[in-house]
This record gives sequence, structure tokens and C-alpha cells, in this order.
Amino acid sequence: MKGKAVANVKVILIDSGTTNSRLRLYDRTTNKVIDSDKIRIGVRDTAISGSNHNLKAQLKKGIEQLLTRNQLTPSDIKYITASGMITSSLGIYEVPHISSPAGISDFAKYSIVMRLEEFLYIPCVFIPGMRNTVNLSRTEDLVSCINEFDVMRGEEVESFGLLKQFAVKGKGMIVLPGSHTKFVAVGENKDLLYCLSTLGGETLQAIQKETILSDSLDSRLIGNIDEKMLEYGYEAAKQHGLTRSFYHIRLLDLFSELKENQRANYFAGSVIYNDLQALSQSMKDMDQIEWLIVGGSNPLRRAFTHLLKYMNHKWTIIEAEDQQVEYSLVYGATEILDCDLCTIE
Repeated sequence: MKGKAVANVKVILIDSGTTNSRLRLYDRTTNKVIDSDKIRIGVRDTAISGSNHNLKAQLKKGIEQLLTRNQLTPSDIKYITASGMITSSLGIYEVPHISSPAGISDFAKYSIVMRLEEFLYIPCVFIPGMRNTVNLSRTEDLVSCINEFDVMRGEEVESFGLLKQFAVKGKGMIVLPGSHTKFVAVGENKDLLYCLSTLGGETLQAIQKETILSDSLDSRLIGNIDEKMLEYGYEAAKQHGLTRSFYHIRLLDLFSELKENQRANYFAGSVIYNDLQALSQSMKDMDQIEWLIVGGSNPLRRAFTHLLKYMNHKWTIIEAEDQQVEYSLVYGATEILDCDLCTIE
């Protein structure tokens, strides 16, 4: 956004994922989130219905409600930013992934500004995601090197927002647990080098909901962190394999006095072991990594932090606080928008 004056500037930030979308009304004068709303709509609805009509309608309704609650009109909003799956082919407006490595200026350069009816014709900046750059020779089989490929949408904004809040130096890694665990490698100049994704969070939910373990685990999964049980689950997956460690949950229910929360921590520990194993085997520069910042929501954030320390590497492990996680999208989006390469007309 050319020109740095931000007096009396109010903006709306949209982060839309697979199942949920989050809207925030942000005052750039005070650097405060004035209001926010979580809408249970995401691109999964588009995939199921074959149309993004409902996604558009629900997001428009959410914007209108934010404005009404705060006695604002569309003309009071300087711009909207949209990141996450909303910029995919299943979202509102598709923006191609940019290639890694990428810095803030790259995301600003390839952002697209649109005025859409469903966003009340407020200028909306659609921020692209990132894909790993993979150099294949003509003789290489794509399947044999598929692990080098990866993509992300939304996590790039969170990553820049977390980096703004921590004074880290050198190479590092940002860990973002959620439905999909995302590991984002960061270079010395704070550019994003590559990403690595797993289905960790979805695995926890799917196994709990759709298998015999439904009877052995609470639907909420982890109520609070039990560090010892996390470690037991981590070691079980390491020694006996992931699916055998899953069956341990059933056996612990039948033959032990452990409570549901203890079994849930064991379960989470086994899945997190496999996520961290994927990271360890895929990191191109593990010996150069100096720090890891763990974001995302609790209890997974705390579980990852503990097990990263349990791995006993020489990394500095930094666990973000709730407020820092909440503002990561805000700071990341505004950093991109403040870049001189991003112009809002």
C-alpha cells in the first residue's frame, strides 16, 4: 500500500480455510482488533456443492454484520485482505501460488486487488499462497520425488506475522499445528524457503470419529496437556509404528485405569511423533536451524512445544502466546500490504 499514513484507517482481514472463515475488523490507528467473527463456512462447502455461491453469501453476511455492529458503512473501510483457501480455485478469487523462496515483497507483488459485489465493492487484496520450487530432470520420476513438493495458503501470512513479533536471527522453522500441520522454513533474511505439510490434525479427528477408538477417546480429544503421556505416545509410535500405537489406545481403555484425557495425550503424542519424523527426514538444512517458533491453537501448540523439546535437539524452541497467534494474521497481512510493491487503487 503506497503511502504509509494510517490515520483513522479501518480494514477487514479475512482468513478462510477448509471448514471455517475468520473475519477481523482492525483499526490501524490504534493497532487493535475491534471486532471479529468466526463463520462455519470454508472451501469444503464449495467442493461438496460444486459452487462457491454459499461461501460468497456467508462472507458477505459476515462483513455486513461487522459493519452494522460497529456502526460503519463500506466507505469507512480502506480495504479488505483475503488470505488462505479463499484464494484457491475453490474460494472466491483464484490467485496462483508463487514459487519459493519468497519474501514479503514477492507476496505483495503478486497480490491481486479486486472490487467484488459480495465484498460490497470495498477494494479486496487477495494474497497468494506459496509452492515449493522443485527442479526435476527429464529422467526423474515425479512419484519418486513427490515429497519435495508442497503448497500452502494462509500460513505465509501467519508466518510473517509471527516473525514480526519475535526477534529471531539466523535460519529457523515456524511450526503451525492445525487440521494440517505446516512446517515453514525461514531464511536468514526472513524469506520463506519451503514448506512441509502433514494431515496430523485431520488424522486425530478422523480416527477419533470414524474408528473403534471413538469409544476410548472423548470427542474433544485433549482437555489438558499430560506431558508424560505425550512422551509415551511419542515413543510408542517410534518403536511400534503409528497404526499399532493407535490400537494401544483401545488396549489402554480395556486394561488400564487411565482416564480419557491421558489416552488422548498418548494418541496425540503418537501422531506428533510422525509429524516430527516427517520434518526430520525432509529438512534440507537441519544442522543450520537455530530456532523454532510454534504457533497455532492450544492444546496442539503446547503439545508440539513439549515434544520438540523432548526430541533433545539444540534448537531454541519458542511457544507463541494466544495474543501473538491472534495477531499473526493481522501483522502478516499489513506487512504485505505496506510493501511498496502492493498498490491499492
